[in-house]
Amino acid sequence: MIALLETLKGHPPFSFLDDTAFALIERNAQIAYYPNHTVLTEPNFLFDKLFVIIKGMVEVNNDDELIDVYRTHDAFGGIELLKNQASLYQYKVTEELICYEIKKEVFLKLCESNKAFKDYFFSSIVERLEMLKEKREYTAMSDLMMARVDKSILHNACVLASDMPIIDSLKKMEECNATSVIVKNPQGYGIVTDADLRYYILYQQSQELHRLSDIQSYPVISIEEGELLFNILLLMTERTIKHLPVLDKTGEVLGVLELIDLLSFFSNQSHLISAQMEKASTLEAVIDAAKRVEIMINALHAKGVKSRYIAKLVSEINKKMYLRLFEMIFPKSWHEKCTLILLGSEGRGEQILRTDQDNALIFEEGFLPDNIEEITQKFILTLDNIGFPRCSGNIMVINPQWRKSIDGYKNDIDSWVEGQTHEGFINMAILFDSVAIAGEKNLHTQLREYLIEKMSGYQSVLAHFAKPIEHFESALGLFSQFVTGAKEHQNEIDIKKGALFALVHGVRALALEHAIEPTNTILRIKALNNIGFMNKEDASELIEAFEVINTLRLHSQLEKSAKGKKIDNYISIVEIGKLERDLLKEAIKSVHSFKKMISYHFHLSMVG
Repeated sequence: MIALLETLKGHPPFSFLDDTAFALIERNAQIAYYPNHTVLTEPNFLFDKLFVIIKGMVEVNNDDELIDVYRTHDAFGGIELLKNQASLYQYKVTEELICYEIKKEVFLKLCESNKAFKDYFFSSIVERLEMLKEKREYTAMSDLMMARVDKSILHNACVLASDMPIIDSLKKMEECNATSVIVKNPQGYGIVTDADLRYYILYQQSQELHRLSDIQSYPVISIEEGELLFNILLLMTERTIKHLPVLDKTGEVLGVLELIDLLSFFSNQSHLISAQMEKASTLEAVIDAAKRVEIMINALHAKGVKSRYIAKLVSEINKKMYLRLFEMIFPKSWHEKCTLILLGSEGRGEQILRTDQDNALIFEEGFLPDNIEEITQKFILTLDNIGFPRCSGNIMVINPQWRKSIDGYKNDIDSWVEGQTHEGFINMAILFDSVAIAGEKNLHTQLREYLIEKMSGYQSVLAHFAKPIEHFESALGLFSQFVTGAKEHQNEIDIKKGALFALVHGVRALALEHAIEPTNTILRIKALNNIGFMNKEDASELIEAFEVINTLRLHSQLEKSAKGKKIDNYISIVEIGKLERDLLKEAIKSVHSFKKMISYHFHLSMVG
């Protein structure tokens, strides 16, 4: 039983209990077995115990209406016990059940001694989000402790002979963009760091310091490839080391691990990636740095960092990446005559994992280079190598529709607004969510201002622009039950179609109506609150719904990525716990209410 109870410590509300509380449970809890189809309780039944599922499934029904489903690690009966009231529903085993049974008096004693444990059963959506964060922090630690050093987080080593003059070595350091020198001696290696160089500056004349062997720290402390990163952190902390050479099995230097990068790894790796991106002098180096982003995302998500903050960090790193690619791939003669823009979720700063490429070029009027096909193909191929799937709608710089002069885009806007076609409104939404990354950014500013000004003269068009929020049904059906897919998506919901699109596009339509500058959905919601269109309570509820949806979608996508599966927008409702299901239901309900408000505001019932 002790081993089984141990598994509960990572799951709310049991994660709030201390060892004394678990000892109480161990002394009093019973393990019970119920075969399939067993009816645990009927309506008006007075609970006398808390059920905690070890294995199996229990459905909650009100006559023929399915109310809820409980699975592994879920607990039920708590609210009824606390309120001392009879159950309103039937609880039936639908998959043979093994569970703990905790007597009422023991459960109430746990509640009396632990307020957080008790409050869980009455917690709000915001409070349960915080619990979800704590749950992920608990489960992430073991993976972090098992990480090992590999070449991907090392700096290139600047290895120089021990008899090299110090002045010459400084020039080599500059060429290598290195912060230390590995000194090759007849017997083993030494190291020269910034501290040794300061010593040289101060005492070069008085102590006749001329060669690297005169100032090196010898022998160098080093480790082999494959060592546990946590052990390395202990070593570097104990010996006050900032630079640590990593050797292969033959004793050759693979690279240098720097303390700041190691600390970054144990926090979220953002510094490491940013530093590698800024130091990158080749396309290969940019690609290598960009490929570490998913590791950072996993670390941040596991620690319970809100998805909107992960998205913001990823967006900033990707902007650095795109800027470096622009500088390396696009000819300098282009830099002041065009601007590279990101569109869609990247333009809103909301793409976390690489779901697709959405990019475009705006050219100065009269400038259209001959080698445009060659350059744009190289840019897209580089994004392919990084791991960005190509846009299924071909919204990329290799498509002539998305690489044209500013006047060409203005003509498109005119036809979109005046033509009022479905495709036109999609393109308008894509462009409205765009952000300039590199080049002459004023071209993008002019174009976006033109779009907003054009729409101000066509207020009736806004209703047609907003209409697509009605294209997809809610992910919740009658009696608040999830509407799942068929065949390969059985027990899964398409959260983008079922909730996320309506929220993002509804906010986008309001932002266009009120000429709100930010492209990010949350910043747009806050702006709507600031101008008085939306009260603070509604704005907060919508932001939290957006957070829940994106957090659970990200969790699902990361799990699929780890298993080598294709990343999509489906969330399995059988693989998430009751806490997550409750959060998801509340979030979808908030989106449904917002969708009704948008429909009323733009009179969508009158739009054909």
